[in-house]
Amino acid sequence: MLVAAGFAASPPAALFMLLAAGVWIWASQQARRFEIAESPEHTGGAGLPELSPLLEALPDSALLVDAEGRIVSSNKAARRQMQFEARGQFLTSILRHPDVLEAVQGALQESATGAVAYVTTAPIAHSMRCTIAPVAWGADRAALLVFHDETARVTTERMRADFLANASHELRTPVASLSLLVETIAGPARDDPAGRERFMKMMQLQIERMKRLIDDLLSLSRIELDEHIPPSDRADLAGVTREVADTLAAIARDKGVALELVLPEGPVRVVGERFQLTQVAQNLIDNALKYASSGQTVRVLVAASGDREEVIAEAGRAWEAAERVALLTPPAAANRSYAYVRVEDSGKGIEPRFLPRLGERFFRVEREMGDERGGTGLGLAIVKHIVNRHRGGLLVESQPGRGSAFAAYVELAEEG
Repeated sequence: MLVAAGFAASPPAALFMLLAAGVWIWASQQARRFEIAESPEHTGGAGLPELSPLLEALPDSALLVDAEGRIVSSNKAARRQMQFEARGQFLTSILRHPDVLEAVQGALQESATGAVAYVTTAPIAHSMRCTIAPVAWGADRAALLVFHDETARVTTERMRADFLANASHELRTPVASLSLLVETIAGPARDDPAGRERFMKMMQLQIERMKRLIDDLLSLSRIELDEHIPPSDRADLAGVTREVADTLAAIARDKGVALELVLPEGPVRVVGERFQLTQVAQNLIDNALKYASSGQTVRVLVAASGDREEVIAEAGRAWEAAERVALLTPPAAANRSYAYVRVEDSGKGIEPRFLPRLGERFFRVEREMGDERGGTGLGLAIVKHIVNRHRGGLLVESQPGRGSAFAAYVELAEEG
């Protein structure tokens, strides 16, 4: 009643009050259209995840760790490399290298920048370099970790050094032999046509030995260079093995050795590079033929199997009284099946004390036994490194008096 009386007594005042009420209602409606966010200084830890787009732009794996040691942001490369998904877990749950963790604490507590070089061992050795730097985002403090894979560079440097050391050592013998033969032909055998002919053949053998050695060293170097990168191609393990056996059939006939193939009717599709799988089959079969004698048999078997334990039992445990060694074993993995190629010879067999050393560069059992056969000692090393690149395994089973068997297994490709 009083408000109405006031309106009646003063119409201008009433109009002013109505206009003021209208302006207030309009302003309230417009204010609801906007949200004013707090600045990072007042949002606690909520500001750090805003750096996620920056981390995703980095080509290397990167993590952002808060003052409590929790991962507040990461990029796709880091999640794929370290196999984690959830944000908010502690850094120590996915990374346990003490030097890296110590450098992270230094960045968080003392704003120190550092770099740590270390080597991972599973599923395959990688040489890593982690750079750790402090990050200030408003009132928040964090540590930025960037991981760079230096495996290729380290492998190249080591390969160069190993190549020079191994080549100089192994080439010394044939070069010395050639030098002696040349001196003999130029001296005592100068007027002996039959002697010159014999020495020329010996020189040819030494030249061929050097050629094989150089080819194997170069092949091994190329394999080691890409060993940290698993293949993504598909290949038919049965078809590859059949082609290799056909190529070596003439050598088997010349030695009087029977080459027996046991292959499935259809293809055996595996994850692998065809050329390198050919090298595996060729080295294993060639090795078996080298140690087999006339009238003996080399048996080559290719089959698909189950998981890691099943393929080890099926491919590497055929002879009850044999000694067995796993020269290479991949890490256990769920939902992964394997196929294998097993090559058996019926030679003298290998003494148990030598089995663990098979696959070492330049190690030859016949050299240890004083029965040199002219091999380079790199064949099994090549097989081992190829299978390792394929994330597979290598088995040896041997029984003196019965023979030896080598089995290499790689992952089966998914159908479809």
